[in-house]
Amino acid sequence: MHKKIKESYFYRIFASMFAVCLVFVLLMGTVTGGVFYGLYQNNLKEACQVTAERIRVTVESTLQNYRETIQELDSDEGVVSFMKGETQDVNALIQELYMLRNSYAQRIAISAIRLSDQKCISTSKDGITNLNKEFPNWGIFRKASLSKEAALYAMAKDALLSSEDRLCMAKACRNEDGEILGYLLVEIPRSTLDAIVIECADQYNTNTLIVNKSASVIYHSGGTVFEGLGKAEDYGFCRETQETEGITVNNYAFSRSEQTGLTMMQEIPSGTLSVIMKPLLWAMAVGVLVSILLALIFSRRLAKSVSDPIEEMIEVMGKVEEGDLSVRLNFERVDEIGQLGKAFDSMTERVEELMERIEEEKHSLWIAETRSLSLQMNPHFLYNTLDLIKWNAKLGKNQEIVNITVHLGRVLRRIMNTKSDLVEISYEMEIIHSFVEIQKKHYGERLSLEVEIEEELMGLYIPKLVLQPIVENAIVHGFAGATETCRIRIAGKRRQKEGDPACGSGFVVFRIEDDGIGMSEQELEHVLEFKQEGMHHIGLNNVQRRARLFGDESCGIRVESHSGRGTAVTLVLRAVEKLSGSLENALYREV
Repeated sequence: MHKKIKESYFYRIFASMFAVCLVFVLLMGTVTGGVFYGLYQNNLKEACQVTAERIRVTVESTLQNYRETIQELDSDEGVVSFMKGETQDVNALIQELYMLRNSYAQRIAISAIRLSDQKCISTSKDGITNLNKEFPNWGIFRKASLSKEAALYAMAKDALLSSEDRLCMAKACRNEDGEILGYLLVEIPRSTLDAIVIECADQYNTNTLIVNKSASVIYHSGGTVFEGLGKAEDYGFCRETQETEGITVNNYAFSRSEQTGLTMMQEIPSGTLSVIMKPLLWAMAVGVLVSILLALIFSRRLAKSVSDPIEEMIEVMGKVEEGDLSVRLNFERVDEIGQLGKAFDSMTERVEELMERIEEEKHSLWIAETRSLSLQMNPHFLYNTLDLIKWNAKLGKNQEIVNITVHLGRVLRRIMNTKSDLVEISYEMEIIHSFVEIQKKHYGERLSLEVEIEEELMGLYIPKLVLQPIVENAIVHGFAGATETCRIRIAGKRRQKEGDPACGSGFVVFRIEDDGIGMSEQELEHVLEFKQEGMHHIGLNNVQRRARLFGDESCGIRVESHSGRGTAVTLVLRAVEKLSGSLENALYREV
């Protein structure tokens, strides 16, 4: 995979974009989860704080009602009469106490205790039966004796009175002289606190505590086993705490009542958070997976939108490198890649135009060069022929002059009158025959020409005047100073080159042999250099260049010569069977 990323632009973009998207998704998931966790935790704390305050307010309101009830009883005639020990209807007093008790939704016990004989009237089923002469010194009674108002006493489960009592309110009933006649007592059982907690703290299944000033748990919603002296410290609350509200180290929200001195504590639910966070984490995991899938799709689409045009551009550049300038990208985009594609198409189009112009100029140059070469003639031929006419004129051989002139005119007419650069092999052979006839006027019957060319080759087209210079060289240089017979043999055969299309083009191989004086190795090397020296070596240089221009590198002249044994020239030419208007152009483009 690392190798693909290193070598492929697509994989590099894809990996980069996917990594960015993945990091973004994971970062957003982490931040979102953390923020949600923090917000939910704060909401839980605030909700529990509100619950603790609600319980505090409800307890304060309830105790205030009880305090007002005690104040009303303190001024009630029946109660005053009972406390003074006067004769009265006790049943009417008990009935009045029961009516007050039943006016509250929470069931409480209301008692009137006469100090003189410890007589007690109570709404409690069992009443207070364990009083003795020391009871005024007990907690609630002692506090009531010291206060002119109703006193509150918050007890733990091991208090002196009933084990079910959690809060007690008492007021000392006094005569006109301020002497204590008895006590009015309201006992608030645990069930009353249960009702308040259930009413105010029903949103979470967590524990609720009520703590007194001594850090004793007087009420625990989990049961009496958790209640007792000094147990509030187990929940992170200590008696030195000065704040009226806040969160303990053990994750309890608390609210303290300045009026009653009681502290309400509400446990912040951790289990609820776990229950909510579990499906949330699953939802986040699904969201992350979906986001990763979308990131894969998005990264792949983005990478392909960049890499595909580049790959297409590389492919098109390869075709241009191979020479195909007609290809175009044709990007239908307006971004930077589209502008790059348009610039490439514009550049390719201009290069194609320049190449076409260069090809046209090269073609024109090729045509000019080939026609110039085809018009070149070895001046020695004309000099020798004119010199031959001159000497025959001096000798008065008019008929010879006529014959020479006729043959010369035939040669010149065939050379000049043919507009095409290509002629049939038969046409080229007529020029050679006329030329040889002129040369016979000098060499006589010693000069002979043998032609061995198949009849089917006579209709093929070859560049004009490619055989005549070779035959001329054979006569002028091969038979210079020779007294014996001068024989020239021309043979031709067709050869199809491998890989040529079946369009009628092929190759013709001519072999021109003479039995003249031949050449030494030095002379042969000099000739094969095909260098023109003034008016010398025009013919072979001309033939070699035109053979290559009309054909390819395999065309041209190959010479074999041995001193005293003659010379053999092999000429390979491209030939075509049918001449058309575009033939020259076709041959040129093949070159």
